[in-house]
Amino acid sequence: MKTLSLLSLALAAVTSFSSMASIEDDKHRVGVQAYGGSASYKSSSQDGDGVGQLYVYYNYQFDKTWALEVGLNGGTDSDDWECTDTNNRKFTCTQLNKTLFGLGANDLDYGNLIVAAKGQYQLTKHNSLYGKLGANFYDYELNRGTTNLVEEDGTGFVAELGWQYDWNNGMAVNVSYQYLDMGDLDVSSLGVGLSYRF
Repeated sequence: MKTLSLLSLALAAVTSFSSMASIEDDKHRVGVQAYGGSASYKSSSQDGDGVGQLYVYYNYQFDKTWALEVGLNGGTDSDDWECTDTNNRKFTCTQLNKTLFGLGANDLDYGNLIVAAKGQYQLTKHNSLYGKLGANFYDYELNRGTTNLVEEDGTGFVAELGWQYDWNNGMAVNVSYQYLDMGDLDVSSLGVGLSYRF
């Protein structure tokens, strides 16, 4: 009887250790996300205030539910283009560089260092919903040609909600909605991303 009990206890310990080892192996994740959305400056927005941004990040997974994320984000205004077929399938494209926020600015550039807590809720083995909340340390400029109109830096917050699909090989894709508060400048955007856990 004692041998059976010891064998059961040893089997339980080995199973527990191997499942812990697989969790230990999956504590890290690196990823990239591309976003497109709109910006507003001092609550002013108009047609042409679109932005695009790229975000690279690292996650440290504490458990199946919580992670800490650190990332770098860079964004700029997105311009409209108009292309016309001149002749013989040759196209001429013109940049429709609309002014931003009614300020006469035609260029917006911003960068963020993001530190956030990420919570996940598992829907199925491969599907999960997640939310992030944290701080962003920002720096942005609004320019008209070579003239600098506004230059600000500071600390704001970031919030994101998304869905993620995780494969067994460590790769994952996600779709998300993100809100960045940068003082007088706010950015709301939709994104798609790719990540790898190890």
